[in-house]
Amino acid sequence: MMSIEVARFRARTLSTLRAFFDERGYLEVDTPILAPELIPEAHIEAFATDLMDPYAPEATAKRYLVPSPEVWMKRLLARGYGSIYYLGKVFRNNESRSRIHHPEFTMLEWYTVEADAESQAELTAHLCAHLCAHLRGRTPDAEGCRTVGAPVERLTVAESFARYAGLGGFRFDAPESLRRAAAQLGLHVGPQESDEDLFQRILLTHVEPALPTDHPVILTDYPSLVPTLARARGATCERWELYLAGMEIANCYTEERDPSRLAEFLSHETARKRDARVPHPPAESLLEFASAPECSGAALGVDRLVMALLGLREIAGVIFFP
Repeated sequence: MMSIEVARFRARTLSTLRAFFDERGYLEVDTPILAPELIPEAHIEAFATDLMDPYAPEATAKRYLVPSPEVWMKRLLARGYGSIYYLGKVFRNNESRSRIHHPEFTMLEWYTVEADAESQAELTAHLCAHLCAHLRGRTPDAEGCRTVGAPVERLTVAESFARYAGLGGFRFDAPESLRRAAAQLGLHVGPQESDEDLFQRILLTHVEPALPTDHPVILTDYPSLVPTLARARGATCERWELYLAGMEIANCYTEERDPSRLAEFLSHETARKRDARVPHPPAESLLEFASAPECSGAALGVDRLVMALLGLREIAGVIFFP
């Protein structure tokens, strides 16, 4: 459980995050944490519950705790709400219990209309600097604020593979490239492992642990072979992730709005979730997003952000009841 001092700092951080977006004209939205359907993501398991009717027991319906407010926010974007943000709880089931994971956590998710992932990266750098300018002096660990507020280093995923895994000249779209890379790194490759699996293993075992921890790092140009709702451009997509103190803190896309690609994603990810421990209906409402304006969305883990600002290593230290 966090101390009173940390609780006060966390509260100031939440207030500063809200003020940052309020001052820029974003609308805060309070979307439901229960949903009848979810956007399918193969590697995310949900929590399920029953919605019961006291007068019609046979009408009991399944509801799911949202792993992200995306399922609701994209409907609001399609209906003309403009740039919006959400700050609240989300839920991930069946995840490893580690120093930086928790099944219930606080997420800041925002969408900027008429913007792409590139402009969101600039906004996020401003957000980091803004947080430190307003919170410095109010934290017992000034070094954490200096780290978060330092100039942001940017490099592509391919560049990070070259620098930290020794895979120079790597191309994600070359046949068998990831299998050869895994073999070069001494990783055992199972017969059922996909290119996506191998990419994630190399990223998690060789790149992420080697990233600098004394300043923010943004990895850009993720390979399109990883299915996401980010707009693709050839072998890569318009996506980046932000790392603070060695932790993945935020994930951002230029949002895909092409109706055929949205339908393809739903179909592909629904098929991959057939063996899910908590099956759920796919969010067909995602197809409404084709009528939304051009926009970019980002999701940021607030608990990890507070950890980075305070220089803490355990997520339990920034949560009231871990």
